[in-house]
Amino acid sequence: MIRQTSRERRQPRTTGQALVEFSLVLLPFVVILMGIIDLGRGIYMSDGVTQAAREIARTTAVHLCALPASCVIGSSTETQATIATQKNLIPGLSSPTANVAIACTTVKDVVVTTPCGADSKVTHYIRVTVKVPFSVLTPVLSMVAPSTLQATAHIEVP
Repeated sequence: MIRQTSRERRQPRTTGQALVEFSLVLLPFVVILMGIIDLGRGIYMSDGVTQAAREIARTTAVHLCALPASCVIGSSTETQATIATQKNLIPGLSSPTANVAIACTTVKDVVVTTPCGADSKVTHYIRVTVKVPFSVLTPVLSMVAPSTLQATAHIEVP
């Protein structure tokens, strides 16, 4: 029989300590990592929605109506093609809950009922508002993060 010294008998057992510490650190690390990924997705989608609103507003300001007699803002083929292109480029813009609203406004952002650009004394602007649904991957952030991203662009009618 081999005798153990008193020093060998007094050492605490640390066989599962690393596993316990790893499991305690893993959950906050994963939540922080998912939050960083959500932040990146949110910034990317917000930037894309803003760019889509600007592109649609530029095209609509140049090509106001399909038929000048019955002017419906945003009905031109160029504007519709730009909207279709942006729906293919921006994630979430092609979903049924996404919305693209186009209006003719004054400087004070009052919607104009007369044909846009018809009165040369008043400066008219095209206002495009794009709303896109946004879903967060992190369960904790889904309670506080916005579920809709929105961007508005104003362009002067030439």
